[in-house]
Amino acid sequence: MNMLEISARLRAGEAIPVKEQMKLVVSLSVPAILEQLVMTLMSYIDTAMVGGIGYQATAAIGVVASSIWLVNAFINAAAIGFSVQVAQYLGAGRESDSRGVLCQAILFNVFFGTAFTVLVIGIGQFLPTFLGAEEELVPYARAYFCTVGFFIPFSMASALYSSIFRCSGNVVLPSLMNVGMCVLDVIFNFFLINPVRQIGTFTVWGAGLGVQGAALGTGLAQACVGLTLLLCLVFRKGPLKLKGGETWRFTKVCLKNTWFLALPAALERSTLCLAQIVMTGVVTSMGPVAVAANYVAVQTEGICYLPAYGVAAAATALVGQSIGAGRKDMAKRFAYGTTLVGFLLVSCTGTLLFCFSPILTRLLTSEGEVITLSTRALRIVAFSEPLFAVSIVVIGALRGAGDGRGPFLINLCSMWGIRVVTVLLFTRQFGILGVWATMSVELICRGLFFLVRLLRGRWIHVGALQ
Repeated sequence: MNMLEISARLRAGEAIPVKEQMKLVVSLSVPAILEQLVMTLMSYIDTAMVGGIGYQATAAIGVVASSIWLVNAFINAAAIGFSVQVAQYLGAGRESDSRGVLCQAILFNVFFGTAFTVLVIGIGQFLPTFLGAEEELVPYARAYFCTVGFFIPFSMASALYSSIFRCSGNVVLPSLMNVGMCVLDVIFNFFLINPVRQIGTFTVWGAGLGVQGAALGTGLAQACVGLTLLLCLVFRKGPLKLKGGETWRFTKVCLKNTWFLALPAALERSTLCLAQIVMTGVVTSMGPVAVAANYVAVQTEGICYLPAYGVAAAATALVGQSIGAGRKDMAKRFAYGTTLVGFLLVSCTGTLLFCFSPILTRLLTSEGEVITLSTRALRIVAFSEPLFAVSIVVIGALRGAGDGRGPFLINLCSMWGIRVVTVLLFTRQFGILGVWATMSVELICRGLFFLVRLLRGRWIHVGALQ
């Protein structure tokens, strides 16, 4: 059963049996989880390939990693602003309105993406120095950040059109495309990071760009996938296929809805990312080894909680279409069910993270001190991962209902009121392990806050879009 059939049944007032609900959650979650796994592996492989150059290269990326997450926060907020509209309009049977949203999403991608590129490259000229990077790391960190900035229109295309596909109920195609992006990324990196070299009896060409080559490889892969997804949306058979006659201009209703959905998401993600930048500044002051260990731990931890993001994608689509169909009862059921699934999955991966963190970190670096520090950090944070998963999935469900204010306020209070303040005041003397212990406590608190928000049920009254 696909999402369009479910939407029709919801609009007709039919009851969806629990067994069918769970099947739908699984069918939407599994491809998204696999995609998240591959995307995390792509980042993992990037780190491993760069780590082969030396821990200084890893540290250079680590300096600007939080700032790149901030850039991605705005990109993902735009994706939420348009894709949730698509979900609710399709749930309400308003396919022409959903196609109008797609046209405006394309225009936004072109104009905003280009302007954002100029801004990010300008900031990148002084960002590493501002973050306190050691002089020897500055040129590499600058080159990496500015190269990422150059490809923003394409990374936005990949995120935006993947999200629109998922919210229309098609999670398989964007998942396959993003798997392809990871394969392309590895291929591009293989030739762009390393110089010309001998492999057996063969001479293999290489650009020898080092850290910048990793950013360039990722950007080229994103460009290939983003453009392909756009073509699939416009020409592939489905409810979003353009039929001609669509108005290629921004409308007041769409922009108002986008602002309503995207602004809280942007503020929420910015709150988290700005806090991460502050944390990066604290870790950077501890030296290159601490920066490298922190970055390796962050990359490895991503494997643990990635199933939650897959389930969250399913929660956004299911809750969004239920709200669009006027079925608040089903929106609650889907929200509760996906949260439970996310909690159970990440409980399993958290256990695996605790047990196998030495092996996982050793894949990213050969530096003994970095391995030891990152392993200890991961074993601290492993206990908080299940409740972190709860926060991730609940955010996905709330977004589907159009509730962005709640996640923003919770993340603001939790991240800044607990994590940042505690780190700045009390944990510097404990080094990187103090930072990760504080993070673990904050993640547990955040998960509990979001669970309370979900169970109180006020989010369900936000209502459908115009």
